[in-house]
Amino acid sequence: MDNNILSEVIDVEREIQKCLDREQEKARDWLAKVKKECADELVREEELIKNSLAAAEDQARKEAEESAASSLSAAAALVEQRDHLDRALLQAVVDKYIRTILPGSS
Repeated sequence: MDNNILSEVIDVEREIQKCLDREQEKARDWLAKVKKECADELVREEELIKNSLAAAEDQARKEAEESAASSLSAAAALVEQRDHLDRALLQAVVDKYIRTILPGSS
């Protein structure tokens, strides 16, 4: 009788070990699946970030080009104005400020 009980205990222990082994295998499979999903999600997110960065760079480049063009237009307008100023008027303005800057030239 004792041998029979011992055999049953050993059989139950073996069955428990088999169950544990199956659960460990399931856990390993689940972990591998989750790792792959995370890696795939990381690749997708990296691609989204790269695309977003490229779009932001394009937008910044476009804005910089527009700003530069505007600055060049403004500078060209100032040059045009300067080129059309009356020389006598300019001389009067320069003389006025030179008198205040240089001592004894009043």
